[in-house]
Amino acid sequence: MSYKFKKSVLAGAASVLLAATALSACSSPDGAAPKDGETGKKEPVKKDIKILLSHNNSGFASKGPDDKKAKYYAELSRLSGYNVSYEFLGHDIDFRQQLSLRFASGELADLVRTGSVDWEVHQGAVDRGVFMELGPLIDKYAPNLKKKIPEVAWNSPKVMKNGKIYGIPTLNGAAADRIIFYRQDILDQLKMDVPKTLDEFLKFAEAVKVNDVNGDGDPNNEWALSLTDNMSWNDVFTGSFGVRPGTWHVRDGKLEPDIIQPQMKEAIAFYKKLYDNGYIEKDFITKKQGDRGADISKGLVAAWGAATYQYAAVAAQQFPNQPKAAITMAVPPKGPRGENFLQNGTDQIYFVWTIPSGTKNPEEIVKFLEWAWSSPEADKFFAYGIKDFNYTEEGGKVKFDPNGPNNTELNEKEFYQLSINVRENGLNNPLVLKMLPNSDKVLKGYDDAKSVVMKNDAVYLPQLKSMDGRPELNPGFVAGSLFYDWFVKLVVGKEDLDKGFDTFVSEWKKRGGEAAIKEATDWYNSSMKK
Repeated sequence: MSYKFKKSVLAGAASVLLAATALSACSSPDGAAPKDGETGKKEPVKKDIKILLSHNNSGFASKGPDDKKAKYYAELSRLSGYNVSYEFLGHDIDFRQQLSLRFASGELADLVRTGSVDWEVHQGAVDRGVFMELGPLIDKYAPNLKKKIPEVAWNSPKVMKNGKIYGIPTLNGAAADRIIFYRQDILDQLKMDVPKTLDEFLKFAEAVKVNDVNGDGDPNNEWALSLTDNMSWNDVFTGSFGVRPGTWHVRDGKLEPDIIQPQMKEAIAFYKKLYDNGYIEKDFITKKQGDRGADISKGLVAAWGAATYQYAAVAAQQFPNQPKAAITMAVPPKGPRGENFLQNGTDQIYFVWTIPSGTKNPEEIVKFLEWAWSSPEADKFFAYGIKDFNYTEEGGKVKFDPNGPNNTELNEKEFYQLSINVRENGLNNPLVLKMLPNSDKVLKGYDDAKSVVMKNDAVYLPQLKSMDGRPELNPGFVAGSLFYDWFVKLVVGKEDLDKGFDTFVSEWKKRGGEAAIKEATDWYNSSMKK
């Protein structure tokens, strides 16, 4: 069922108080509650759990047949003892917009995925009493959650506010997984190696532009790098200039976001060069992330930002009329100062589960998550799916073929490893990785990804009050932010790069950024300095 919250938390509290008074009047003379079998009736324990989340651009979650999805729900329900069902919203920008509407209407679920308990999508939800405090429930009913989930995640403001826990982390499953995928066959065709520097990438990009590398007869429809409206995922070059959107560093005694640093102007200039030279699509910013897969399979792009866990699926997919198609993973090219960061240092949180206030029997939902993190049956289900459907067992050993008939269509294995996995991005799970073809390449990819993680001085930075209700100040690649809008204008040449960047920095500071820097610096000095 869905939940519609009362407009006033106080009114709800008053109702509870009146109900409690009425119950006390009907209880035994000494104030004890009626025993079962006497005058009171015990409400049945809630066994239905409805989950609201993003399909995360996963093929099977977004496009798979409902009857097949129901098969996985049924198996998860059988194993866990709970009647579990999922409702998938869109991905990235679509998810933010759709989830915002759900919070506005109050039509949520028992368990709701969010980016943080203080996410701008539902700004102020904790203070308004929208989320249930979970610390006492976890301590009483799910002690293994705090043992299984690392402390670095529990300490994050994504799950805590004012010293209380309002969210339960879902983990990335690996300390780092971001990488670049190159079409190795295109590199071979061009007689080039993986670019090690930005200059080498530009030479590679020019070669892709002037040659018909996918062999379709049109030399003008291939691009060196795939970019879409989801720049937060596709950005692979800002780190080559020593900065990353979403990252803050202490500079001259102040904690400042990377987006306003001179090095970011250098990074934008590089993207502008890619744009001006025709190495990326002219309409990249309106191109949907969901359409990128088709471009990749057609051989229209030679490189793209990716995650290591995607390697097996992409390497095994069909590339029509491209019999030699092959994928290579690599770290970003080094920039002018030898830097090539790709992923920010994080709290290891993939996303956060919340339980809306008013949810009946929330302890049962917490118990379900305890089962998911603690049961060997859960380990096996979230890694290999359904026995004798996705995998078999011989002599007590799992036989799992990632390319089996019920694992490949629309990347079906991703459904139980990622989409309905309530504890982590299971594509990074060691149980999964060891079963992959070319697992040695995948494991090396994870090591490479870890080698290009950028230190982030603001891993635990809480939601800044100076940014409340000011999404335009978001220091990441988020649609609607000043940075995102100015990035586009500067790359496509609507504004002069030098003057435009300075105008952006000035505007960002005047509209609240200066106050945000002061607040962030005060937090850092009081909380992080030792």
